[in-house]
Amino acid sequence: MDTFEAELHAIALRCSTEFRVLRKLARREYCEKPLGPRTKFGLIVDVETTGLDTGPDGDEIIEVGLLKFAYTAGGVVLGVVSQHTSFQQPRNPIPALVQRLTGITDDMVRGKRLNLRAIEACTADVDIVIAHNAGFDRRFLERACPVFAHLPWTCSQTQVKWFEEGIEGTKLCYIAYHNRFYYDGHRALDDAYALLEILEHPLPESGQTPLAQLLEAVRQPSLRVYALGLPFELKDRVRARGYRWSNGADGRPRAWHRDVRPDEVEGELQFLDGLDRGDVLEPLVMELDAYVRFSDRQA
Repeated sequence: MDTFEAELHAIALRCSTEFRVLRKLARREYCEKPLGPRTKFGLIVDVETTGLDTGPDGDEIIEVGLLKFAYTAGGVVLGVVSQHTSFQQPRNPIPALVQRLTGITDDMVRGKRLNLRAIEACTADVDIVIAHNAGFDRRFLERACPVFAHLPWTCSQTQVKWFEEGIEGTKLCYIAYHNRFYYDGHRALDDAYALLEILEHPLPESGQTPLAQLLEAVRQPSLRVYALGLPFELKDRVRARGYRWSNGADGRPRAWHRDVRPDEVEGELQFLDGLDRGDVLEPLVMELDAYVRFSDRQA
């Protein structure tokens, strides 16, 4: 079937309420527009690692993908400016599950090291770093390349109001399906291009773009609630609510914590009070901004 015939079939199916047509994502071309002095630059980042649970203390980066794009202050994407991807060989063989998920094999990474000079070059003039699960990607990238510790971060998975907009899932592939396209996922640069496409699709309820919501979020402080003195037997309850463990490095409290919006603090304190361990549990609330949010560093 040639392209013209396929397009005719796609048009016919879109006219029916019984079918939903998904188009394969085509990577965007580089920006050819003249960029004015008020142009902003965003950097979409994605890392593939040897595991999904332990973080940079136990797992290692095997691939980094960076996609730099231009946008306006109002959140309109102007186009791609540059891209970078590189492999890194971990100390141990890549687990079989990770190889199946990513398609990255030990042969592909053998003898490879991240190109830190090229990665740093991509961060030049960047106004915002975006990751779809920034709490994961930021910790790995800060360890690999310290420049990421000094940039403002935002998370497209948690800081876009997907549920309020009627989108029930936050996985990248699910949001892509909602926007009627699919892509070859689980490779760093493929995921980055998919996220860029998603960032400029108007949301169904508000009409805002996800990028516009992220630009609002990056300007707003959030609050980190620490559960100081939480008894060990309650760790599974707080983990199920989204708390993460801080090990006390770099001077931050050694405790379970969760980042929340200002309007969620009271509910979080009520949750901790409901654990009924006021004899040993003492909540601590600290303000975060985009330069430390999603990082292991203390505000």
